[in-house]
Amino acid sequence: MRQKIILCTVIIAAFSVIQVLSGCGPGRPEKTKEGDAAHDNHADEQADGHSEDEGHIRLSPDALKTLNIKTAPVELRALGGGIKTTAVIETDGTRIAHVSPRITGRAINIKGLLGDRVTKGQVLAELDSIELGRAKADYLKARAGLQVAEANYRREDRLYKKQISSEKEYLDARGEFLRSEAEFNTARETLRLLGLGDEEIKNLRWEGKGHPPSHFPLVAPFDSTVIEQHIVLGELIKPEDRPYTVADLTHLWIQLDVYEKDLGWVNTGKEVDIKVDSYPEEQFKGKVTYVSDILDESTRTAKARVEMLNADMKLKPGMFATAIISTPSTGTKEVLSIPISAVQQIRGRPSVFIAEDQNGFELRELSLGTESGEFIEVLDGLEPGEKVVTSGGFYLKSLLLKEELGEGHGH
Repeated sequence: MRQKIILCTVIIAAFSVIQVLSGCGPGRPEKTKEGDAAHDNHADEQADGHSEDEGHIRLSPDALKTLNIKTAPVELRALGGGIKTTAVIETDGTRIAHVSPRITGRAINIKGLLGDRVTKGQVLAELDSIELGRAKADYLKARAGLQVAEANYRREDRLYKKQISSEKEYLDARGEFLRSEAEFNTARETLRLLGLGDEEIKNLRWEGKGHPPSHFPLVAPFDSTVIEQHIVLGELIKPEDRPYTVADLTHLWIQLDVYEKDLGWVNTGKEVDIKVDSYPEEQFKGKVTYVSDILDESTRTAKARVEMLNADMKLKPGMFATAIISTPSTGTKEVLSIPISAVQQIRGRPSVFIAEDQNGFELRELSLGTESGEFIEVLDGLEPGEKVVTSGGFYLKSLLLKEELGEGHGH
């Protein structure tokens, strides 16, 4: 029995020695899952300057220095009421034109292309027309005939007054002059109808310089952008065709749908704030210039038109937009509110990033109320005194979404 006890003691001692030599014993503690996670997070923060937890983002000091993150406090404010409605951006109906020829011609040179910004009088295309060449030739012939008939008439008039020529010769010369004058006026008016200006008609010559008499240009009627192009080289273009459509996109119309109950607040001259998904942190301004006198029976809405400048060309016809029309406040009660620029759409919900400390941010979903100017009412999700990110939220959003897609690690 004693021998068995001694043998077991030796085996246990030997096993302990093996554990120490292999590094699995008390001399080297086993790495925990928490330690692995901390190590991985630290590696991520070193890789891209940030780390994320569920709904939280922490930026490294170096990353924070490169960002222009601004915050604003959650405060009580007296907000006026507001009407929010859907809208569509359109071209200004007074600043759009279809460029068509007044006479049938074949395209021999294409200069204006879709998307080109052109100036008034700039040549978009050159066409060749047999009919125009014939009309110019008729004009030149009529002008030469008039000059001969007028000279003959003046000569016969002098001779008749001196009783050298007969009255019949005088009357024949006068009649020929009047017929030639009528033919000349008809030929000149034909060229005017075909789009030639008085100066261009006046300078027509048999041996003219530049293009042949059958060539003529299509020109831009004002400073604009080519928004449609339906012309190819060699194509026969008729007056009823629309080879080009140009529009001045620095001025736009916004078409609103205003509900019957809100029509009392919408009138011409009223300022309107416009927001689009492409620039969620920006707000554009315009003025109501027209309110329809007819109500759509199915939707119980009336159309209203807002005109606005688009000098930076950010807004584009066809975009959907949201229009916010301010209304007088119905009372002096203050409501919890934040700048509209702080609100992000994340996972289909209005959300904001809260500044937890100098470099930590928390995502918070909100329930929102009425918009008024640059602020929006907060019904639930925030407390007074908290600070929301108003600039730089896009960067935080991109980090969060990248993390959710499984791309936040291993950079």
